[in-house]
Amino acid sequence: MPSLPKPRLRRAARARGAVVPFAPEPETPRVEIIEATGLRWINIERPRAIDRAWLEEHFDFHPLDYEDVFSRNQRPKVDEYDDYLFVVLHFPAFDKAVGRLNAAELDIFVGPDFVVTLPNEAMAPVEYLFERCKTREEFRDQIFSKGPGYLLYKVVDDCVDASFPMLGKMGHKLEGIEEDIFEGRNKEIVRDISNVKQE
Repeated sequence: MPSLPKPRLRRAARARGAVVPFAPEPETPRVEIIEATGLRWINIERPRAIDRAWLEEHFDFHPLDYEDVFSRNQRPKVDEYDDYLFVVLHFPAFDKAVGRLNAAELDIFVGPDFVVTLPNEAMAPVEYLFERCKTREEFRDQIFSKGPGYLLYKVVDDCVDASFPMLGKMGHKLEGIEEDIFEGRNKEIVRDISNVKQE
């Protein structure tokens, strides 16, 4: 079999001998901070290694907590230390690409004058609350003046409230499967159970 000709690469015209420098953008931490009334809220969405370096530079959290934040899946838990709490929570998140529910993880550090939120993916309730605190001074002062415990409560409460529509939809699907069971539609039942299990 004859070999195929090598394709010619098109190159942009440039002066002979000219060097086009390539300098990749240096990575910078994606840290968002709101400070008011003696409280800091730090939000780092989808934390990366450079964000971990920033955290380690600014906080003395236990090394195992950092491992938990940067591991793929951590079970929900609360670890209590002398000067802070470390909380791991999971909330349902609908993945439009595959059409099913997944678990979004939210890691939270809470200290006497700070709250650090680290969602492993975009979480609309956290983004919305953070944006409201950032742009609406009166709202921010109302939340922040009550301390880090109240801010933690508000973050968790908003995430739980956002979960109910998704959980309600699953409940309706399960009710439909239950009706199919009692009406004897076996083939549809097996398919529906399989679909709900995947969600």
